[in-house]
Amino acid sequence: MVLQLAAVMSPRPVAPEVTLGDRLSFTAFLALALHAAIILGITFSFEDRQPSTHTMEVTLAQHRADDKLEKADFLAQFNQIGSGTLASAEMITSPTQAGFHDTEISETTLISEVSAPSQPVHENSTLTTSLSEEKTAANPDTPEPNRESTESGQKTPLQQSLEIASLEARLAQQRQVYAKKLLIKRLTSLSTTSSVDAFYLNSWRRKIEKVGDLRYPAEAKRQQLFGSPRLPVMILPDGTLKHAHLLESSGVRVLDDAAIRIAQLASPFGPFPDELEIIRTWPFRKNSSLRSF
Repeated sequence: MVLQLAAVMSPRPVAPEVTLGDRLSFTAFLALALHAAIILGITFSFEDRQPSTHTMEVTLAQHRADDKLEKADFLAQFNQIGSGTLASAEMITSPTQAGFHDTEISETTLISEVSAPSQPVHENSTLTTSLSEEKTAANPDTPEPNRESTESGQKTPLQQSLEIASLEARLAQQRQVYAKKLLIKRLTSLSTTSSVDAFYLNSWRRKIEKVGDLRYPAEAKRQQLFGSPRLPVMILPDGTLKHAHLLESSGVRVLDDAAIRIAQLASPFGPFPDELEIIRTWPFRKNSSLRSF
């Protein structure tokens, strides 16, 4: 009985008390562990630098072309076959600049109307009128304002802007008309041509001389006529003859007509881009032969 009571009365072991310092230490440990995991878990790598894109030159096309060009000078909203007289490709610019752009051509008047606001005269302004008359009588030397200067035609800013916009639209329309024209290339014996042009010109000359020897005018052979007419021959891109006319007469009507007829018989010629105009002298010699130079 005594032993059982002693066992019951013995004190139980007390759990250790968690202090504020223990909590701070544990929190700091967790924070350090979390930061270490984040820092050690993130790695950095250098990306391969992508090559930079090339600069693109963009312009606005004036007219549409159905054929797609293999090599274009600029980028635009649709295809366009260019032409002109410059050696290198240049963008179309306008020599004038307006405050705003207009796409329609409007007729403008040179004489502008100046509208002056009319002030109504009230019947009860007797006192004001009398005072004005007295002031005018007191100062007879006061010059009257020049009415001609106000009515001489000063253009309003709106009318000037409309005229500028109309002129810019007319200029743009002319550029479109000129741009639609095909480039006509002239080959003469006075200028040095490139290798491709020289090859075409030599082939054309040989064909003209061959046809001219075969179709030499019989009347010129019989009468021993000779001369050198000069004529331009216009050839279309497909090689067909557009027209041939007399530029300088040889003095003999038979030889002038024969030169035009030989050009017509020698057609068609080889194809080429755009139009080609060949201006040459056609000498009909005494030995009944034709040469071109």
